[in-house]
Amino acid sequence: MANNPRMSRRTFSKAAAAVASVSVVQPGSVFGADANSRLRLGVIGPGGRGRHDASVFITSTNTQVTALCDTFEDRLESAAEYLNKRLVDRGRPKIDDKHLYLGMESHEDLLSSNVVDAVLITSPPYYHPKHLEAAVEEGIHVYSEKPVATDVHGAKRVIAAGKRAEGKVSIQIGFQLRSSRAYQEIAKRIARGDIGEPVSGQVYYHTGALGDRSKPGEGPDKTRLRNWVFDVALSGDIIVEQNIHCIDIANWFLNSHPVKAVGNGGQKARTGLGDCWDHFQVIYTYPNDVQMSFTSTQFLKGWGDVAVRIYGTKGIAEIHYDEPIRITGDNKFKWEEGSPFDGAESGRISEFVDSVMSGNYINAADHAAESAMTSILGRMAAYKGQELTWKNMERSNQRFRVDLDI
Repeated sequence: MANNPRMSRRTFSKAAAAVASVSVVQPGSVFGADANSRLRLGVIGPGGRGRHDASVFITSTNTQVTALCDTFEDRLESAAEYLNKRLVDRGRPKIDDKHLYLGMESHEDLLSSNVVDAVLITSPPYYHPKHLEAAVEEGIHVYSEKPVATDVHGAKRVIAAGKRAEGKVSIQIGFQLRSSRAYQEIAKRIARGDIGEPVSGQVYYHTGALGDRSKPGEGPDKTRLRNWVFDVALSGDIIVEQNIHCIDIANWFLNSHPVKAVGNGGQKARTGLGDCWDHFQVIYTYPNDVQMSFTSTQFLKGWGDVAVRIYGTKGIAEIHYDEPIRITGDNKFKWEEGSPFDGAESGRISEFVDSVMSGNYINAADHAAESAMTSILGRMAAYKGQELTWKNMERSNQRFRVDLDI
């Protein structure tokens, strides 16, 4: 890997900044016949998820990955090797070594490099607001993985950045199941009244434990950062980092967010790896007194499932990560056109790239922050062991502070 001195955005000259502003993709400027018209993508935090998402960009769209940045050299080099192979397989250039940036603040170098039109943010979630804000400030389009924040303060930052981005750049969030044709069909049928008035429901995410990512001999701060999925401040706990997928679907189907929550949970089965809980139970109350029970586990061996089930006055809408995906009751319906995942991930990314190409910019910042705060509401209520309203959660402006010496 090339040894690149870090160049902070704060020290970048005005002339260089002016040149960088020219790099923003204008409507109709991508997807042309030659290589110069490809969307140029930088990746912030290309770990497992980042490599995967970037690969989908490469295989599903006319995207050229041009820059990577990470705190760990081994991950940076591994990601470059992995993505270069996929680029070469499709007749595209490798990533130039001089655009592999190393360090905790290396996103500054990537964003001011003048080689990216869009950025994929797959860093630990605690840093998502910071990285999203910086990209918007530079006029760079954003595809960020969920959750967009781990605390209330961060979610508000994302909302504010989304307002500044409106009409200027696209912001898309990796809730790929919102791009699932199966789930879109269920959402449409709920919205038109096929299950009648929603009364109550169930949301759950039950899955197995995640693996230890630490490396022998590294200090506590590096270990903490590598194992961010087990760290409440860095990940938001399992209800925010992982379970947000089904919580987001519940908000989508009910077209609202909860007004209050009460819950509990703890760390009992999976101990010795960080401070995240391994199970949650939360009762969310949505407008019109719709009661949604939420449960999750992250330690199971054997059975697992992810589902949203809404009980209405005319029927029941039900989705799973597998089957069934259906409505029972007065207006029966069953999805029989394959897996709900078919085309969902590539479709989500293609929607983002198409928005950049056309100039019809999309902005998912608000609903992504709303889903993050719904998950945060459940976490805070469960930690407190008492009812917490949405308004009081917002007023708290709860904020984590992480200071790592890497």
